[in-house]
Amino acid sequence: MAEQSNLEPTAALVMIWARELYLTGSAAQFYSSLDLSAGERMRQECDTICPWYGQVILNRKWFIQQYVSGFIADTDAPCQIIIAAAGKSPLALEFLDACSERIASLIEVDIMGMEEKQRLYERAAPVYAEKIRCVHADLHDLEGTAVAINDTGSYDPALPTCIITEGISYYISPAVLSGIISLFSSGTRQNRVILEYLLPCCLISEEMRRYPRGVWRIINRDCNHGRTITYSPDEMEQTLSRAGCIRLMHHHMHDIERHRTGRNRYFPEISDGWIQIATARL
Repeated sequence: MAEQSNLEPTAALVMIWARELYLTGSAAQFYSSLDLSAGERMRQECDTICPWYGQVILNRKWFIQQYVSGFIADTDAPCQIIIAAAGKSPLALEFLDACSERIASLIEVDIMGMEEKQRLYERAAPVYAEKIRCVHADLHDLEGTAVAINDTGSYDPALPTCIITEGISYYISPAVLSGIISLFSSGTRQNRVILEYLLPCCLISEEMRRYPRGVWRIINRDCNHGRTITYSPDEMEQTLSRAGCIRLMHHHMHDIERHRTGRNRYFPEISDGWIQIATARL
């Protein structure tokens, strides 16, 4: 059996919650190579607060996959995908399994573990590995990130591009977030951006606030010693506008859950969700 790749606790926790998304295809092969044991204690603690918190992650990841797949299908030319703070998620393989012929390249960026991830792709999905470039860069260094992406030789600014910033808006400043996105601004607005963000408690129904408060207390205790960053919809619009985005749309957990599952079991009201997804043209 091949050696498994260790994940830090928060990343492992998210991947444990998302397990049912990775049961088939190349993504399943990749997923089986991950050691998620570091997240088990946190998962058990989070379950005592919100035993269904994994539904939030499933909704989030499902919607991102649906949105980006729609972008790929609608483009007239081969497109490319940029995944910022990619971690060890096999998201790239989901897209390649579905429509590899329409994707010119996928570039993943993170501050660590990218060399190992490239090797994991070569083992789990050798047929796709050539289309994926895993790049080491610190997103706080915008110039260095741009250089690292360009140095792959895979990035073509003329191609329609979708930028995914999943799971990172909680940890970096609005200025850094807008700076990252602005690197991919196009004059024709052919590009797309998708990211999810955490709402401040004042915008969450009183009954539901205890769930994100409790879970994030555990996450911050173990893995994030800084301040968790939240956005109101207006603040997110300002951040994305500074990056050059237009036609911003907010997608509520209430709507995403209904589209994914056919009903609203956990988020019966719009105010019950604490994570929203923003999409925009760039």
